[in-house]
Amino acid sequence: MRKMSLEDHKNKDYQNAINQKEQTQLPVDRKPDTLFLYISITTAQLISITFGASMVWISPVLGKLQLNDTEANPIGRPITTLEISMLAGIPEFTNTLGILLMPKLCDIIGRKRYLLFSGLVMLLAGAGLAFSNSVLLMIITRCLFGFSGAWTVVCLYVTEVCEDHNRGKFGCYFGIFHQLGHLFGFVIGPFFSVKIFTLIITAPALLFVVIFTMAPETPIYLLVKGKEEECKAALRRLRSNKSKEEIKLDLEKLKENQMKQKEQKGKLADLIKKRESLLAVIFGLIPLLTKYLSGVTVIFTFLAPFFDTAGTSLSGDLVAIIIAVVKIIFFVLTSFVIERFGRRILFQISSIGTAIPLFILGTYFYLQSINSSLLVQLDWIPLTCLLVTVCLYGLGLGPIPQLFISELPSADLRAVTSSLVHSIGSSASFAMTFLYPIASESLGNQWCVWWFSVNCVVGAILMYFFLPETKGKSFEDIQEMLKSNVKN
Repeated sequence: MRKMSLEDHKNKDYQNAINQKEQTQLPVDRKPDTLFLYISITTAQLISITFGASMVWISPVLGKLQLNDTEANPIGRPITTLEISMLAGIPEFTNTLGILLMPKLCDIIGRKRYLLFSGLVMLLAGAGLAFSNSVLLMIITRCLFGFSGAWTVVCLYVTEVCEDHNRGKFGCYFGIFHQLGHLFGFVIGPFFSVKIFTLIITAPALLFVVIFTMAPETPIYLLVKGKEEECKAALRRLRSNKSKEEIKLDLEKLKENQMKQKEQKGKLADLIKKRESLLAVIFGLIPLLTKYLSGVTVIFTFLAPFFDTAGTSLSGDLVAIIIAVVKIIFFVLTSFVIERFGRRILFQISSIGTAIPLFILGTYFYLQSINSSLLVQLDWIPLTCLLVTVCLYGLGLGPIPQLFISELPSADLRAVTSSLVHSIGSSASFAMTFLYPIASESLGNQWCVWWFSVNCVVGAILMYFFLPETKGKSFEDIQEMLKSNVKN
């Protein structure tokens, strides 16, 4: 047995001191969250509804853009397949650029001001999109919706106004409100013209700009900028159920955390210096790329026209509404079961479970391509397969990757790792969204859906052999696990 080095003794003494400190701390009396905190967070999520609705704008609008009716079609002619790919795919690419570039501005002007700026940009984008009469204008205005990277700053704002004990609960709000935006778009789209529909889904951004002006800046940002009195005032508003002494303790805790963060500043180049940092990137990419390569996000973008190609008696717009409701239910369900079952097992169940109905759906499209007589008895398959796909996707691949990515890196590299991984994921989403209409027309829907299914199986295999489990582990435990490269 090797002798302990001086460094080992120091680490052991330090850990013992930490454990002793934790054991002597008094339990925290957690008070109910204040109404003002709920209002601030919910108001911030209004921008998520508009962003979510804009992501599925194509689904109810595409059918109108394919008409030769100048009254219903604002571009005055049927849209081409290449134009569909550009209209759906290019905004995904600008989202990637936005994630890399724009949110850094929030460190300069503040989270609140940046979100208000993003809301104004969305209002202008919505108005421009509503009155666009060419594909080029539609592409430009759709790009503006996501280029600000507002959704990443919404998540940051929520994190910084919360406390440790309620951060997880409120952290789930973005995914749920984003899915509500999808549902909002699917419900409104079929009943209105392109212009009116676009203006309606932009309305939550207008409400956001009006109401969010009353929300506070995050206490953490104010403290970083040296505005201690304003930070204290924001804490009093957000935590009005606490005494002056408790607010003072909260402020001291923020100061202590801020001092630690000043000592830990990571750069992109640091990712290649440590093995565990590289593994954090790789392991974070596995579920995220499986999510996008599963094709579920692509199918959701083109949900109504996708289902219409199945040739069943049900309307694609009606199916889109049904599936959006089911998706929201399973996203909420996952937030309740994730700490019981863990990330890794839910990822695997979700990936394999998503692959099976996609393979069956691909087989249905193959039978459709050869005009099989079996289709008369199998017209229930498309809706059933899509519902099962969305349910199992919602159990893991849909809501968990963002959480998993934030758990893997060390504190000094968490922001840069998240930015890099999400940018790569957005690039994959762009490629899938852009290529799907072209591949579907040239190869057939069956080959696209079969490929989605194979991607899910490959992702599940990679998760089984390589992905670690982070349930119940501290950040320090996760870093040690990555150093030793063990799964459990």
